[in-house]
Amino acid sequence: MRIHLPSVSASLMACLLMSPSAIANSQLTDNTPKLTALSHATLILAPGETKQDATLLIEDNKIKAIISNDKIPEDAYVIDMAGKLIYPGFIDPYTNYGIDFKYDQQKVTRPVYEIKRIGGNAENGAIHAEKEWFNYIYPDQEAAKQWIDNGFTSVQTGMLDGIFRGRATTLSLAPLKTNDIIYRAKTSHLLAFDKGSSIQDYPNSLMGSIALIRQTLAETNWYRANIDKADSATQEKNIEFNIALERLGDINKNTAIFETKNLNSLLRAAHLLNEFELSASLVGSGREYARIDEVKATGFSIIAPLNFPAAPNIKDGDKEREISLAQLRHWERAPSNPHALESAGIPFAFTQHGIKADAFWPRLRQAVKQGLSRETALAALTTEAAEIAGISAFSGKLKPGFMADLVVTDGDIFSQGKIVSVWLQGSETQKVPRDRHWLHQGYQLTLGELTLDLDLIDGDKLKGTLASGEQEISLSDLKYAKERLTFNADLGEAGYPGISRFTLWFDAQGIHGRMLDSGNRQHPIAGVMMARDPIDGSSESDEQKATEAPELISKLTSPNTGYGLTTQPKAERLHIQNATLWTSSEQGVLEGYDLLIRDGRIEKIGQSLKTPSGYQTLDATGKHLSAGIIDEHSHIALNGGINEDTDAVTAEVRIGDVINPDDIAIYRALAGGVTTAQILHGSANPIGGQAQVIQMRWGESAEAMKLKQAPASIKFALGENVKQANWGDNFNRRFPQSRIGVKSLFEEAFNEALAYEKAKADYKRLRSSQQRKQVAPKPNYRLAAVAEVLQGERQVHIHSYVQSEILMFLRLAEAYNFKVGTFTHILEGYKVADEMAKHGTYASTFSDWWAYKFEVYDAIPQNTCLMHNKGVLTSINSDDYEMQRRLNQEAAKSMMYCDMSPTDAWNMVTINPAKQLGIDQLTGSLEEGKQADLVLWSDSPLSVYAKVENTWVEGRRYFDRQQDKQMQHEVELERAALIQAVLTQDKPEIPGETPEEKSEPQWHCDTHFNAWGTALSEHKAMSEHKAHSQNRVHSKLHKEAI
Repeated sequence: MRIHLPSVSASLMACLLMSPSAIANSQLTDNTPKLTALSHATLILAPGETKQDATLLIEDNKIKAIISNDKIPEDAYVIDMAGKLIYPGFIDPYTNYGIDFKYDQQKVTRPVYEIKRIGGNAENGAIHAEKEWFNYIYPDQEAAKQWIDNGFTSVQTGMLDGIFRGRATTLSLAPLKTNDIIYRAKTSHLLAFDKGSSIQDYPNSLMGSIALIRQTLAETNWYRANIDKADSATQEKNIEFNIALERLGDINKNTAIFETKNLNSLLRAAHLLNEFELSASLVGSGREYARIDEVKATGFSIIAPLNFPAAPNIKDGDKEREISLAQLRHWERAPSNPHALESAGIPFAFTQHGIKADAFWPRLRQAVKQGLSRETALAALTTEAAEIAGISAFSGKLKPGFMADLVVTDGDIFSQGKIVSVWLQGSETQKVPRDRHWLHQGYQLTLGELTLDLDLIDGDKLKGTLASGEQEISLSDLKYAKERLTFNADLGEAGYPGISRFTLWFDAQGIHGRMLDSGNRQHPIAGVMMARDPIDGSSESDEQKATEAPELISKLTSPNTGYGLTTQPKAERLHIQNATLWTSSEQGVLEGYDLLIRDGRIEKIGQSLKTPSGYQTLDATGKHLSAGIIDEHSHIALNGGINEDTDAVTAEVRIGDVINPDDIAIYRALAGGVTTAQILHGSANPIGGQAQVIQMRWGESAEAMKLKQAPASIKFALGENVKQANWGDNFNRRFPQSRIGVKSLFEEAFNEALAYEKAKADYKRLRSSQQRKQVAPKPNYRLAAVAEVLQGERQVHIHSYVQSEILMFLRLAEAYNFKVGTFTHILEGYKVADEMAKHGTYASTFSDWWAYKFEVYDAIPQNTCLMHNKGVLTSINSDDYEMQRRLNQEAAKSMMYCDMSPTDAWNMVTINPAKQLGIDQLTGSLEEGKQADLVLWSDSPLSVYAKVENTWVEGRRYFDRQQDKQMQHEVELERAALIQAVLTQDKPEIPGETPEEKSEPQWHCDTHFNAWGTALSEHKAMSEHKAHSQNRVHSKLHKEAI
């Protein structure tokens, strides 16, 4: 080998000596080019592209060329890689490696509503968008080892704390100074819903986090569009400098990485990003398989952790029932999640995030056994990962000009091949000394007429076996040193009696040596290396190997829980015959009538109708058919908190952002005849969040459950809750703290909203030339929602109890010229029914709740009749998971308490709430042309003996009592089979994780819940009102199914 040292002129040498870097070094830098040839290797150039018996030529830190073995330059240092596979270095696109920074971890004992702002930072303590993490890199080789040992050569990294987490950077893991390892200084913007270590109260709910992200992104767009106008002398007020918004300014031209904790939140993040037309990758939860079509529809790539769950602990039979079918299914299906992503055509990359490093390869190989192709697995480690990390122009492939980041293995890495060395920027880090590479192979030995297979395993202790046909021969005194292997073996059954002694040498061509038999006679041995995992096409194809994946026991349903559906019901063409129809219209109750359903609508109502061609028939003789029950006030089917209780006004938060389509309460509601419900924010603040009307489309997506035709609405509240009564001694600083202060708070919010709308209108009236110079009003989703109330574009549903507050709000609404939509709860409504009727507002109340807290001591069960008789449109609502399933009986109570007619009582849970929600032209009654939201009852729906037999939403049968019985049986069979699978499984090489799931309660108006469990939880000892909980049936905490 010849090494040429390039000549350096005297003048150039002088310049070098005078340069700062030269002065700083005590020795001249050795700039001799390094030329290394890795010869006779199998090169995995890229996913699906392999070159056999070739040479990879490395110059300095880059790949110079890929050449044949006979074209190696004379001055190259040659390393024989015969029998080895060389892959592109693996890339982890989501880590927190090498960040030398910590946020202040302050202990707080009281709520923190505002943070100290330093240096132009954002108003919210969870926004760290100003951080550019390349500024905080401190290489840590000990920490890097957990990636390098698995073949990773570079990582994308950043501080994973907060909602807007700053700008990531992509690094080499090479042991070099910081400047030399930064591959790309500024890559993706990092986001999450979890506010992390922020001590600021807001947000403490999932919907609050989403609202904060939406507001921040809107402000970013505004800041970018207006910052250049700020210096104009015509401006009345300068734009506040905000470094977070400035650094976010290019997010529309770059990418983001959004971390999510579960599948539904992944879909929420995608919806939010698409709202602002941003490019991103989403960090998955390992459950994407459960709604794979929805994941694909997002259009985003996935960063997939290999966080397979530990087997459920079912050894204690008494605790077995606590393990849900969803948990058992996920245990079995989690390893197949990468294959599901591949089959759906969703681009994805793997990450070690969330698991221990030594679990990575056992998990990935398990995924391959479950059907994931090797080609896609490699792409997830290289090309796809490089794309997400922003380095695809020079990393992720074996290609001239690309970085010399390599992984060398002694076999197929996705089977049992071991990593023997990792090359970082052209420098080798040996995991296995080169002279021991031979010990990770199998060899076929020829001893006279005898053929022997030698299999070696080099671990903490060298082990090996010889095999002759079906016979396996153990080895003793196995020793290796300097490419020389010795061992003893008994070959008696192979024709060599006694103990034979072997001495073997290794070289690039294979193995050779001698054997001394028991008579001390010498026998020559020759042998060739056997590739354990050939990838030259001689092995079975990936498609063939995929078919070997074990058949799964569990079903895949939507939602993927007990009682989930394997297929969605289709709109029926159905003739329901001879039923008693509770029309909830002027026609009242019709006996012996027929009803036709077609295309999701009620086509025709009449007696003895002819069955059209292609229609199914259902004999409903002796049964009752009604419109689906509508619940004006519900808190089912959502995640992450019912209250954003950290501010008195949170009109920006949206229940629609956090709908949970997996909540079993949806199915139970259908079993109780409920087809539609308004999901309301809680009552922790005077102006709460925006409501969402949903229909109980069990198994559909969160978006598909939303009733888009419903007018916009919002939750307001009066009474004890909003002034923080009974919240504890630490909660006495937020305004208002008294009932009289509530009115002032409303006035302030209304006035600010009017001023905001005026500013927008004034700007809109400017000529375009003036708008180009004038700073536009900053967007404010909070004030915009309040303004919609004042403009009559958003209905108010207001939590209320006491007559004085009810009158106050009626008068306040009239002063601001808007109509109150519905007073909900309204247990003293009977006292002010005349005033309510005059205003034109509605009432939605309980049938017979009273005395469960101080402000309802005057509640009476005749409240519904008294308001109804005064002309107030009245409904009965649930505000409760259990009560929702028996709203028919709640409506019937007014017949008992105050002689309400059956039709008026039934209207209180059908057409009346439909009118209150503004959807009465669509649903709420049995009328031709309306949506076919129907319930078939075994008896009068006002009877305690009535059972729901079928429930249709938009003509689709989502509940069938006979089918439910069959499903109960199937659930038990599936559970039993999965439990047996757990009990009989082979012990995994690396146990799975035991997820620390945050339990969510059944939500009520006054539920206080901290979604993020930050430092705030140390002092947030908010209990649900004790008196309230004593009179309510609270089910035990239930875990989110997905």
